[in-house]
Amino acid sequence: MEAVDNGIIEKISILAEQLPQVHRKQLLDLMATWQTDIRYAPREPYPEKIRFSVGGGNHFGHARDVSATGLFIEAAGDFELGDKVRMILTFISAPNPLRLSGTVVRKEKGGIGVRFDQRSQSQVKELGSIIAKQALIFHRK
Repeated sequence: MEAVDNGIIEKISILAEQLPQVHRKQLLDLMATWQTDIRYAPREPYPEKIRFSVGGGNHFGHARDVSATGLFIEAAGDFELGDKVRMILTFISAPNPLRLSGTVVRKEKGGIGVRFDQRSQSQVKELGSIIAKQALIFHRK
């Protein structure tokens, strides 16, 4: 998500304060429906163990979910924002594993969020199709 200039937020706040009370309430109700966690691609569960490397170290974890833009890996480790990650993903809906690279963009107590890098785009395009097939398989069960 891109950062918004604080000046714009301040201008919107001033305009909102000038609204009549009934319209201010409507605006607040509308804002309450906005998603704070907007995804660029739908995420699907990925119930597989994943092997990945960061720096010179190899790690194992579980990918909580995956999309055509990234995934969340549940793993212990001392990872930092901006770390480069290399991984291999396998799917029951695809004959060959996908080798992807990415960057740590989110760090939580239980793991890391990884966004796939641009240089992986040919694999990422294939991944979108694989995820759709994978979703069909898992949603039928």
